[in-house]
Amino acid sequence: MKILVTSSTGLTGKAVVKALASKSIEVRAMIHSDIKADEMLSLGASETIVGDIASYDDLLSVMRGMDAVYYICPTAREDEAEIGKMAIKAAKETGIKRFMYQSVLHSIEPELPHHRQKHEIERALVNSGLIYTIVQPAPFMQNILNAKEALVNSKVFVQKFFTRTDSVNRINLIDVGDFGSCVAEIALGTWYHFATLELCGSQNLSASEMLLEMEKVIGQKIELKYISDDEIRKSMFERNIPEYSIETLLKMFHHYNGGDFCGSDFATSTILKRVPTTFTEFLNRELK
Repeated sequence: MKILVTSSTGLTGKAVVKALASKSIEVRAMIHSDIKADEMLSLGASETIVGDIASYDDLLSVMRGMDAVYYICPTAREDEAEIGKMAIKAAKETGIKRFMYQSVLHSIEPELPHHRQKHEIERALVNSGLIYTIVQPAPFMQNILNAKEALVNSKVFVQKFFTRTDSVNRINLIDVGDFGSCVAEIALGTWYHFATLELCGSQNLSASEMLLEMEKVIGQKIELKYISDDEIRKSMFERNIPEYSIETLLKMFHHYNGGDFCGSDFATSTILKRVPTTFTEFLNRELK
């Protein structure tokens, strides 16, 4: 089987490429620049191909000769839905037999712009006539530890998910390695055709529960630090992230803080045939 993975150089793309390759699947990694080629080959990609995900001609080029596509679109793009529909059209034109789409957990949530766009792609895919599988991952554990250095060195948990230690909102998190393993199993199984799968971790955690687990692993008291919207805007602006993307991500964080973002690990556990990695197991692996 030959599978194209788009946006392959991001966190999830790398995990998916590595997991697919571990199952002896030939992976073509779509990259934006040759700079990333050696890294993707080291993860197990059979080949890399440079292309712009927003170019229809490039999509046709990278999909030719493939049996299936695992489609990831960079999150919070203003044209995400348009690009997704274009990818579906290219898949049909090039004879792709199967289209696997990485959406997001609770894509039906109308308050979040990128959820609305992903839901629009889901609808287009369901009506496309292609054999499809839609995967809807919970937020990744790796993303909540973006400020890992501060946690290890200063014992401060810097984040945007909880305003205070006593915040009552709960969030489901999945380890990206577990997610990649699920995708590899899904790619090999015909019983996942036409399925929409919520892929979540085994726990829905509050701020106090996360801090408790961190303190157990590190062995010291952990301080919770909430990043302000202005700090986020300044940081992202300095990295040339478009204003639409910044405001979309801020709305996402506000939504997380406004209530629960929970999920069930039923699909993940069934596919992996084991309980997904717990937050404590993840911390032990990443921090020790």
